[in-house]
Parts: sequence; structure tokens; C-alpha cells
Amino acid sequence: MSRMMTTDEPSEAVPPTERPPTPGDLAWIAAITAAKGAVIALAIDAFLNSSAPRYHGKGMRLRAIGYTGGLLIAPVAWRIRGRKEPYPRELDMAITIPLLIDAGGNAIGMYRSARMDDLVHFLDGAIVSSVVGAVATPRTRTSWEAAGVGALAGGALAGLWEIGEWIGLKLGAKGMDLSYDDTMVDLVETMAGGLLGAVVTLLRHPSRLRKVPGRPGDPVLAASHDPA
Repeated sequence: MSRMMTTDEPSEAVPPTERPPTPGDLAWIAAITAAKGAVIALAIDAFLNSSAPRYHGKGMRLRAIGYTGGLLIAPVAWRIRGRKEPYPRELDMAITIPLLIDAGGNAIGMYRSARMDDLVHFLDGAIVSSVVGAVATPRTRTSWEAAGVGALAGGALAGLWEIGEWIGLKLGAKGMDLSYDDTMVDLVETMAGGLLGAVVTLLRHPSRLRKVPGRPGDPVLAASHDPA
């Protein structure tokens, strides 16, 4: 006599069907692949030709290692988190673009032009802040919070970049011409770009600007005053 299945027995889990990639997905894959491939190619060039005049005083071998390591931040973080959420392609691109700008700018000697380095610091901060703000927007209650996260990301980028240059100097990179004034100017420029990115985050969804954290009706305030 065959055994009848009862409702108490667990049924086999049906694996979710995967949808085919959309044209937008393919465009993102192509853009990320192209950007990362360009960074890797530039990193190899910088490592092999670090003594070239265009790379003088830049500590390019250390930078080349940093470029490669930076490309792994988003995929490794996603893997560590268990891949429970969709791949953070916006964040990955936000990390890759500043690396590409720096690697490409050094490869063509762009930073020897007057004030070009200042513009790049500002743009890097703006790009990272606005993209991180866009990623944070659906995960926060208000645009103000998302803008704050973006601005903090721009500030973190500024600090980490200067720490990396200081490490390169301590490891023996010659001719970097680092000074207190140069470091402070770079920090201010990158953080100013981060503030611009925060403004972009705020203006992306104007209707959400009416929701200000801490005002009456805020779910956090309501929960804190709810009698147990």
C-alpha cells in the first residue's frame, strides 16, 4: 500500500525562476565590465612603467595595487553579505569611476595641468556622494537621510584617499610633494563635491523633502513615546 503524503510533511522547495536580463541589465554589465577592464589595463601600465616621466612622483606601483583592490570592494562586500540582495551595480560603478579617472588622468599626464587635480577631487566626491545617495534613497525614510549618507560617503572617500597617499609616501614614493596645505585642500575639495552630490540626492525626489527626520509624526519618535 502506498504511503499517502500528509499536509504535515514538508514539500520540496521549488527553485525560483530567473528572468532573462533586460536591455538595461545588459547595458549595466557592459558599462561595468568596460570601466573595470580599463582600470585594470591602466593599472598594469602604471605598474610596468612607473618610472616614466608622466608617472613621476605619483607612487604608481602602490596606486596600481590600490586600483585593483578598489575594484573588489563591491563584489567582495556583496559576497560576504550572502548575496541576499541584488548586486549593487550602482555602488560598484561609483567606486570604479573615481579609480578610472585617477588612473586615466595619471596615464596621460593630466594632473600636471594647472588646477586639474582640484577639479578631479571635486568630481570624485560628487560622483560617489550622488550615487551612494541614490542607492540609499529607497532604504531610508527621507531624502534628507539619504543625502546625509551620500555626504558621509564623500567625506570617507576624501579621508581614505589622503591616507592612501600618506601610506605611499611612507613606503618610499618619491617626488609626491605632499604637504599639510595640499592635504587639506584635497579634503575640502572632495568633501565639497560630496555636498553637491547630497544636494543632487535631495532634488532627485522633491516630494520627499517635506519629510524631515525628528518632526512630529516621525515613526522613530512615535515608537520612542509609545508606552510599553
